[in-house]
Amino acid sequence: MMIATTRVTVLPQRRKEFFQTMTPLTQRIRQENGCLNYRLYEEAGQENSLLVIEEWAGERDWHEHRNGDNFAVLFGLLNVLSVASKIDFKLLKQVSGFEAE
Repeated sequence: MMIATTRVTVLPQRRKEFFQTMTPLTQRIRQENGCLNYRLYEEAGQENSLLVIEEWAGERDWHEHRNGDNFAVLFGLLNVLSVASKIDFKLLKQVSGFEAE
């Protein structure tokens, strides 16, 4: 499984525009092959500080997304409507033998 996180600070005067674009974009990304989850979270007490968490079935699916039209729109959106963003890509490794009670 591939996990990608993106931290975003939206310009306050562009917040409405950001969400008007991000809402349908998120719906399209969720329909891409291998997309397990795609969520946008707002930091409590800081409405312009956001976190996008993407979960992909594998690295190949994530790379296809990264080379696709939806990612190009997302990247453009972040460059125009936000302050500098930080994108972290992490590979999640499943650990076996652990059970919660």
